[in-house]
Amino acid sequence: MSSGPKKTDITYGALFSNSFDPELTKVALSNYETRTKIINQLRSYMKTYQLDGLNIDIENVEPKDGPLITQFVREAAVYLHNDHKYVSMDITFIADGNWSEFYEREKLSSVVDYMIVMAYDEHWGGAQTAGSVASLPWVESNLKQLLNEVPNEKLILGVPFFTRLWKEEMKEGKLSVSSKALSMDQANAWMKERKLTAIEDADSGQNYVEYTDAKTNAIYKMWLEDNLSLNKRAKLAANYQLAGIASWSRYFADKSAWLALQSSLSALSNK
Repeated sequence: MSSGPKKTDITYGALFSNSFDPELTKVALSNYETRTKIINQLRSYMKTYQLDGLNIDIENVEPKDGPLITQFVREAAVYLHNDHKYVSMDITFIADGNWSEFYEREKLSSVVDYMIVMAYDEHWGGAQTAGSVASLPWVESNLKQLLNEVPNEKLILGVPFFTRLWKEEMKEGKLSVSSKALSMDQANAWMKERKLTAIEDADSGQNYVEYTDAKTNAIYKMWLEDNLSLNKRAKLAANYQLAGIASWSRYFADKSAWLALQSSLSALSNK
């Protein structure tokens, strides 16, 4: 069995997704023949494009269909390991509902090489309360719970390279809350345009900025991803002896993100 990529390797993998469609997922994975066809297609693509491994990103599944996902991953891992490919799978923190409840984390971790926890969306786009994408206390609390089911040597911490710019305004006498995702560069440009300086927020463990529009009285809030937060996320991964760090998404990062993670992880690994 392959143990996955060595830490010094540069590897290239494919992403297999269910497009967040619960019905499609159930139909596709309900019988052995269909699962085998999917696996063989994946193996063929990986051979054609000389890929080193597969990342499985299955989300938004009915909890009762969780065993179908486990069986598919179990079958795929056998074939891919025989092909000397690594297998990783994306998971969420433990919670209720379609986005989390279906994962049989303990069983899944026994058959894949790595599990990548998507440690973000504490406050997501549709949330009615402004807040951090992933405050440090929230991440650590959920990480401790997750490690009861997933061994640390197989767990990779997913970190966000994006933030949300929240807007709070009164509409017809009611508070309206909306947000949009910003890359690190976009967040910095937004602050620079308004000549704002972020301050460290003790509750989230992140830098925070707030701005009131003088014309509309709308209040803007942003919890930043920057050197401070990424350094702390790297320390979390090191303190809990996790297998590494992943990110969503590399296109949201600026140069400082890579430097922050690289310097933090290098310093921690040399202790």
